[in-house]
Amino acid sequence: MAMDLHRARRNEPDDVPLVLSVPGRHGPVVHAATAGAVALGVRTGMRVSDAQVAAPELVARAADPVGDAAALDRLVHWSNRWCPWAMADGADGLVLDVTGAAHLMGGEDAMTRDIVARFAAIGLRVRVAVAPSRGAAWALSRFGSDRAVCTDLGDLDPLPVAALRLDDAALQTLHCLGLKRIGLLRAVPR
Repeated sequence: MAMDLHRARRNEPDDVPLVLSVPGRHGPVVHAATAGAVALGVRTGMRVSDAQVAAPELVARAADPVGDAAALDRLVHWSNRWCPWAMADGADGLVLDVTGAAHLMGGEDAMTRDIVARFAAIGLRVRVAVAPSRGAAWALSRFGSDRAVCTDLGDLDPLPVAALRLDDAALQTLHCLGLKRIGLLRAVPR
């Protein structure tokens, strides 16, 4: 979200290798990166100086976490058009409780199309998921397709186990056991 907000303010294309930085322990670190920067190997959390060594054409600008948080708060209120209850989820997400509201928009599929279109109209790309639980929606929106309507928890099977929000040690153990997808983990007897 930070990069989309920055690009909207400055009208910059996504293919420019650009990063937004925040202060880090040993100098500025990458807070957000365009697709152009990611294609050059830039990752969130790496030091900007290291990223610029790997990609000299990289442009670095200061991030605006305070402004981004204020924008996210405004988006929470704006999102009440789809449901009566919305809240921020971290620094870059929204949670909408659409229970009993989707039919007012023509169903879940139509509502997700409307959400994507309205956010696109204000210059923000979103990943939307409707699911029976908040955890399933979180997993699908971050690791699934750009727009997903989950009707069965088996829809989570192709996702990586990182979508389960486990700690690093548990993820490492699962990877060592070859259990890299939720479906493989679900198939293991209790």
